[in-house]
Amino acid sequence: MRGYVLRRLGLLIPNIFILATAIFFLVRVAPGDAAISLTSEDGVTLDQAALERVRENLGLNDPIWVQYTRWMGNMLKGDLDYSPLKQREVLDIILDKAEVTFLLAVMAVIFGVLFAVPMGIISALKRGSWIDQVIRFISAIGLSIPNFWLGILILLVLVHWFNWSPPIFQTDFLDDPLNQLKRLVWPALAIGVSFAAIATRLTRSTMLEVLNQDYVRTARAKGLRRTRVILRHAVPNAVLPVLTLSSLLFAGLLGGSVVLERMFALPGMGAEIVDAVGARDTVLVQGAVVVLGLLVMLWNLVIDLLYVWLDPRIRLD
Repeated sequence: MRGYVLRRLGLLIPNIFILATAIFFLVRVAPGDAAISLTSEDGVTLDQAALERVRENLGLNDPIWVQYTRWMGNMLKGDLDYSPLKQREVLDIILDKAEVTFLLAVMAVIFGVLFAVPMGIISALKRGSWIDQVIRFISAIGLSIPNFWLGILILLVLVHWFNWSPPIFQTDFLDDPLNQLKRLVWPALAIGVSFAAIATRLTRSTMLEVLNQDYVRTARAKGLRRTRVILRHAVPNAVLPVLTLSSLLFAGLLGGSVVLERMFALPGMGAEIVDAVGARDTVLVQGAVVVLGLLVMLWNLVIDLLYVWLDPRIRLD
């Protein structure tokens, strides 16, 4: 196990290198740069000479390979460069914003799993009954509702019926976890509904498949209680595909929560990246994407380790 974890952590280096290289060249395919944003007003360049001076100061007139080498060298030292538009270090900006987006994605996955796994198991055990029909109907509704519309609905209900409003001040999770959870619980619920709907259907189908396996029938034939057979033998195998699904959706949740971050006034990475793209702040876009990629890779490592805990037949040698 220890060797596997070390190998996976070692693979982070080439993976991050490939990701950083790809994003460096992709952001330069788009027209414009930070110098234009700094010297323009309403899309019109105010002074061409000033534009060239800014480009020279930012190193944008250097050959592309010089810019690439400089940025990669700084990244290897833990320096994600300086944002001329924000006038702050990129790493500082990311540290301020990444906590909100990461916690939002994690809470959405947790909500989805806590709802989907029990509902999917119950639906499979009650196959064909009215309970099964109700659960499948609810999951179909969850698949049909866009998360931004559900977010609007949640805000309307909370504000107009319960006079609720989210906390105004942003705090670090370690300093005031309760305040942070109050800010994130409702947007995480709005995002997690669609994931829960997909995971419920997946859990139901895999649970039905597992219940028909020979080892489950053998365990029942040996006289084991039905509850023990389900919890000890069927459920761990049925939830493995749900873990795989969560690892795939986690990446989408990290970058796809822009609308809800705006709606609930959350200072997250999604909204920050969109603003940076619009302002042509390529340095901030590069650093943010690299950090998000690192978070996704670490999450996938955690999911792989959960596989072993749930199914001892899996060996990570």
